[in-house]
Amino acid sequence: MKSRKDEVLEALRANPNEQTAQELADQLGVDRTNVSRYLNELTKDGTVKKIDGRPVKFQITTVSTEGHINFDNLIGREDSLKSQIQKSKAAILYPPRGLHTIIFGETGTGKTMFAECMYRYAVSAKVLDENAPFITFNCADYAQNPQLLYGHIFGVKRGAFTGAEETRAGLMEQADGGILFLDEIHRLPPEGQEMLFTFIDKGTFRSLGDGQEKQASVQIIGATTETSSMFLSTFNRRIPMQIELPSLAERSLDERLAIIKEFLQQEANRLMQEIAIDKRSLLAFLLYNAEGNIGQLKRDLKLVCAKAFLHHQTNSESEKLMIVEEDLPLVVQKGLLRMNEVQDKLTPFMDKRNLYLTLKPGTEEVVWGQDPNKDMEVYHSITYKLEKLGRENLSEIDLEELISDDVDQYFETYVEELSHSNAYREIISDDLWKLVNELYDFASVQMNREYDEKVRFAFALHINSTIERIRGNQFISHPNLNDIRRSYSKEFQLAIELSNRIEEAYNIMIPLDEIGFITMFLTMDNQEQQKVDERQVAVLVVMHGKSTASSMLETVQELLGTTHGIAFNMPLTLNTEKMYGQIKNYIQGKREEFSEGIILLTDMGSPNNFGNLIFHEMGIRTRVISMTSTMLVLESIRLATLGRSLEEIYTSVISMFQTMVRLEEPTQKDEKKVIIVACFTGEGVSKRLNEVVSQIVNLDEFEVIQMQSLERESFKHRIDQLITHKDIVAIVGTMEIHYQKIPFIPAMNLFKRDKILEFQDLLGSTITLPEMVDSLTKNFSPELDVKTLFLLIDDVLQLIRKDQELIIENTAMQALSVHIAFLVDKIKKGEERPAFENVKYFHQEHLLRFNQTAASLSLIEKQFGVHFIEDDIAYIVKTLEDNRIELGLHSV
Repeated sequence: MKSRKDEVLEALRANPNEQTAQELADQLGVDRTNVSRYLNELTKDGTVKKIDGRPVKFQITTVSTEGHINFDNLIGREDSLKSQIQKSKAAILYPPRGLHTIIFGETGTGKTMFAECMYRYAVSAKVLDENAPFITFNCADYAQNPQLLYGHIFGVKRGAFTGAEETRAGLMEQADGGILFLDEIHRLPPEGQEMLFTFIDKGTFRSLGDGQEKQASVQIIGATTETSSMFLSTFNRRIPMQIELPSLAERSLDERLAIIKEFLQQEANRLMQEIAIDKRSLLAFLLYNAEGNIGQLKRDLKLVCAKAFLHHQTNSESEKLMIVEEDLPLVVQKGLLRMNEVQDKLTPFMDKRNLYLTLKPGTEEVVWGQDPNKDMEVYHSITYKLEKLGRENLSEIDLEELISDDVDQYFETYVEELSHSNAYREIISDDLWKLVNELYDFASVQMNREYDEKVRFAFALHINSTIERIRGNQFISHPNLNDIRRSYSKEFQLAIELSNRIEEAYNIMIPLDEIGFITMFLTMDNQEQQKVDERQVAVLVVMHGKSTASSMLETVQELLGTTHGIAFNMPLTLNTEKMYGQIKNYIQGKREEFSEGIILLTDMGSPNNFGNLIFHEMGIRTRVISMTSTMLVLESIRLATLGRSLEEIYTSVISMFQTMVRLEEPTQKDEKKVIIVACFTGEGVSKRLNEVVSQIVNLDEFEVIQMQSLERESFKHRIDQLITHKDIVAIVGTMEIHYQKIPFIPAMNLFKRDKILEFQDLLGSTITLPEMVDSLTKNFSPELDVKTLFLLIDDVLQLIRKDQELIIENTAMQALSVHIAFLVDKIKKGEERPAFENVKYFHQEHLLRFNQTAASLSLIEKQFGVHFIEDDIAYIVKTLEDNRIELGLHSV
């Protein structure tokens, strides 16, 4: 009887088109959940492929008909591998059955692939039959059990040793008429070597436990990472053809570039997606020390392709998958340190017209035999995890910043931020607040502890967002769920009880990951966190020469009367990597002194790459300024001792001395100012905050960007990236974040009218008051003090806003300011003003606002000797009414 899983597989085979889990469930008359489980199992097996989308679809995997690699398309065939290929062809063609061969080479040099090329050549040269076997075996798999090892190679007769319950043919018999490839042949014990060269001498062998000799026509190809000294001398004599494959470091940059291109082309074809790699990333891959040779190069390229795919899936505006320097593994980034050492070899790769190497899908690809990463699993894994916003089971790659493990810090700062006792009245429902208090009253009894109001409020806000997420089928994986369950087992059990009551109240199902978050709210101790002492940005001076850096720094320190700054002299005989190692060790030894970041001042060359390495290896934000002079060092240290932020120091030094600094021109910043809305999950509360901010500000002038702030360092790094081309004027968030001197606005302030007014004042406007005065003075009577008038009007309008709690865009306030100024000028000139239709009715309808506005305008009347009539005031009140923003603050 067929299993349900087999039925699902047959249904997919019967219909080669893409199908959803629901369609298959309907077709088979079974539950959709079970079908979905079977499909996921078949996907992991490689039998079925998943097509991402909404909804997800599945299709039977088609068998690849791609060709195999051979000597004709092997990279290096006319250069580094030319003599090796010639020797291997001679070994294949040598009569009567070819020469046994051993291939020497480091791990990852392509020994298995080279052996496969030898087999393909033998078939094409008609030395072997088209269906001749090519058997591969890794001797290391059974090196600890010689009997099993010999049994696999030569076969076993029943009863030969304990556990040998049946007679079994060995690989030697299976390879008869073809080639037996023995990888890691050096793991074959001396006894095994003796057995093997007996076969080489006579063409005969014996199975274990069998006294009868057997014959076979087999060409042996061995591969090893060791030298010939590891083998018996008799063994070396019997394998006359020895081929040594070069390491990746011994191959030319042209060949290495070809390997990189070929692999990226495979990925582009596999994904049907254009892939671009920037020049510095390409240079890093060309120059870094890949200890695992081609194998490691391919793994590292696979990693960056996976990261590029991740970025493209989440937030990329480009149609290409972009491989950029910051996504490279640290070991690859260190390749840039070698640029000076091989400068002459890099000339062909330094075409300034080409900033990217682009590979388009569809180009015919050369297939690497036995490529373990040929499948799409890593990309399916990313897509699947993105749907869940999780990161587990991504074994091949390390998606460092998809979601952070540092959740504890979030709860400490998040709860502290949301400690405003009355805010719940405006942003969460009474029913939810009542339920939360009931839950915490119950928890207080169970845990024998008190939970104050700010913890309860933070929990209420979190549950409010959780309910919205669950109803919207958006789930968040807890990055430390297993640790939480082990460390807080009692709280976790209580969280399950609380979640049951929430489920009943709101008719939802709370997943286990959300229960993990609830657990963490129950573990809060609400102890006040001591603030870390404010530290200064560190200034590092790195210069070539025996005393250049220290002399320059001493001069600056003497001028400023400070000891701030660290000098690293770099003698010309000192290797760049050793210099970086010294700096790295120094920073690690005094890590707490670098919490505010590093300004790295260099003169030229490879040290310019140190900043990126410091950030990725130690997590310390670093800005690099090259072609440094004494003046640059002086200004950097002066600003650092004043407590300026990393970005302030960097931008200030660059703007003041850009004619002295050979760096890219400062990036032209976007016209729109940016407001960051930062939230723990990036959902729920963040979405509501975005809506509120978008109502308060003029979206033609401001851009609102939502960002996840779960992990501080990742968040700060993203700010560093944005600030280079955007003017960030404020961060609005649920957890307090002070960085780069950017004003921080607590989320609660956007639910209080008086605080919203302060927020608007902070943002300012596109046109400043002095600019308005300068541009409009010529339009007023000469005797009118325009500057004083505008200043007073601005004060009056701010008074009106605050007294009447009006939320109005700054652009509307500016327009009203100009209107009142011209109105005063008309009154002074005795010109006629327009009548307001039904002014009496309007006055009575808006009596309170009308009277409040008239009282505020009296300040202008007194100072400028004018009188506003009922029609004048009516126009001003109507403008205020028409531009007033209603936010609907009752719920998130």
